[in-house]
Amino acid sequence: MKTKILTILIAAFLTSCTTTGGKGTPDSIDFSLYQGTWYEIARLPNSFENGLKCITATYSYNKDGMILLTNKGVNKQNPDDIKTLTARAWVPDPEHPENLKVQFVWPVVTDYLLVHIDRDKGYAIIGTPSRKLLWFLSRADSIPETDMNELKRIAAKNEFNTEGIVLVEQGCSR
Repeated sequence: MKTKILTILIAAFLTSCTTTGGKGTPDSIDFSLYQGTWYEIARLPNSFENGLKCITATYSYNKDGMILLTNKGVNKQNPDDIKTLTARAWVPDPEHPENLKVQFVWPVVTDYLLVHIDRDKGYAIIGTPSRKLLWFLSRADSIPETDMNELKRIAAKNEFNTEGIVLVEQGCSR
């Protein structure tokens, strides 16, 4: 459960578009372009990722439209303890591809929102419609401070509280 939300966020990242957040809808989705591993750079605090570092999400796309997700995080106290969680995600309404459904455990399905994606820089912002959960993702294991400040500005513009953002320790050998 600790990496459940992270996986969902990455799933949202797999959408090719720019700022969405319900304020603009992507014209198209090509999930296959975003297969592979993404790094969680920062997030709003949450209980299910406490004590983890080097959090990643790996996505693979099925031709049937399903996204398969694998989230991993390393226990800070015991680096040999790697937490893994798998899920599947999908877009329930093609008219609103920024809205995703993610299922980690049957029959529970959770809603996620693709807030922003920058295909050129390899960044994404994913949150929940309630605006209580928020993640900043990247193809690389870090984001320059100027880019992070811009991502925070975009999140705030989309009605997310960016105070108290937690940076995720990365740099574990993989």
